[in-house]
Amino acid sequence: MTGLWHQVLHTMSQPGASPDDDLLAQAAADIALRDHPRPPADAEVVLEIARTEFAAVLSIGQAQAALDRARRLSSQDRADRAAT
Repeated sequence: MTGLWHQVLHTMSQPGASPDDDLLAQAAADIALRDHPRPPADAEVVLEIARTEFAAVLSIGQAQAALDRARRLSSQDRADRAAT
C-alpha cells in the first residue's frame, strides 16, 4: 500500500492535476479498512472518506470494487508476513 500513497501524494501535489477517481477510491478504501475494523467498513464508508478526505465523488460501484481490492491486498499482505 505504500506505493498507493506515493501515487496519491505525487498526483495531488501537482498543480492543476486531477487524481484518478479509482486511485482515490483505493486510498479511501485503505483508510476505511484501517480506521473501521469493527464493524467492517462498507462501500458507504468508502464514499464518505473519499468525499471528506479527497473531495472525490465516487459511484457505489467504484467504492465497492476498491474496498474488495483493498481487502484482498490486505489478506495477501498478512499471509506474506506470516510466511516470512
